[in-house]
Amino acid sequence: MERRIYIILGLSILLILSTDILVFYSLLDISVTKSIALNGLKENVAIHRDAPVPVIDGIDTDIINVYNHCTLHLDASRSYSRNGNIIKFAWQVNDDGFFHGKTLDLKIDEKIDSNSVDELPVIYVMLTVVDERGIAGAKEILIRVLPDRFYLSKDGLSIKRENDVERISLRPLSGTTLTYMLPESMDFPPCGIKLNMDIRKGIISKIFRVELYGLTEDGDAVKIGEKKYFLTDRGDIEVYGEIEKNSRLKGFQIRIRGFSLKKIEIDYSKSYIDFSPHP
Repeated sequence: MERRIYIILGLSILLILSTDILVFYSLLDISVTKSIALNGLKENVAIHRDAPVPVIDGIDTDIINVYNHCTLHLDASRSYSRNGNIIKFAWQVNDDGFFHGKTLDLKIDEKIDSNSVDELPVIYVMLTVVDERGIAGAKEILIRVLPDRFYLSKDGLSIKRENDVERISLRPLSGTTLTYMLPESMDFPPCGIKLNMDIRKGIISKIFRVELYGLTEDGDAVKIGEKKYFLTDRGDIEVYGEIEKNSRLKGFQIRIRGFSLKKIEIDYSKSYIDFSPHP
C-alpha cells in the first residue's frame, strides 16, 4: 500500500510539471490544507499558508466508508482561495489517472474477499485546486468500501453465500431471537436496509412479526425495521428499514414472533441483508 501511494504521488508531480505548476506533497509531514510550492525549479521550498483551500462537499474526515456498487458524487465547488479565483480542479484516483472538473462521479465496483475491516478495499483520492497565482492546495481522502450484501450463516455474517439450512424452534410468548455477528465492529454510513429470509415451515405453524435490530458495541439493540406477517407456508420474509446516521455496529439481530409445532427451517442460500445508500 505504501509503495502504491508513493507511485501515485510521483505521478502527481509529473502532471503538475506539465502545467508549469509544481507542488511537492508529503503524505506524512504536511497538512492536507497546506501546499509546498517551488519557485520555478529551484530548491528553496516555502509553505504557502494562504494556499487555496480544497473542500469536498459533505466530507470532513480523511477516511470515509461507502457501500460497494454505488456511485459516489464528489463536489469541490465550495473550494476557495483568499487571493484569487480557483482556475483548475484535478482529481486523482489511485493510479488510474487524473480527472478534471469541479465534480467527479466515482463508480464504486470493488472485489471484496473478506468482511474484516482491515482487509476491505481502500480507494485513494486526491483533489488538487490551483488559483490564479499558480499556487495549489490539495486534499487527500481514503474511501473504504463496505460490502453491500451480507449473507446469513450459522457462523454469523458472511460475504459468501452458504448452501446450508438451520432448524429453529419458535417460542410463542417470548419470540425467537437470532443473532448474526461480524468478526469486528464496522462503521455503517446511512442507508436503506432489506432483510430477506427464506423460510420453510409446516402447516400447523404461523409467523406473525419479524423485527430487525442493529447491535452496538455497548450491547444495545437498535431497531431498524419490522414487518407483520401471516405466513403459513414456505416463503420469503422481507423486512425493510434504515440506518439513519453513521452507526458502529458489531452485528444484527432478528426477532421472530409466531408459533409452530415443529421446527422451522432457514435456507441460508437465499437469506441475506442488503445495504443501499441514500440517493
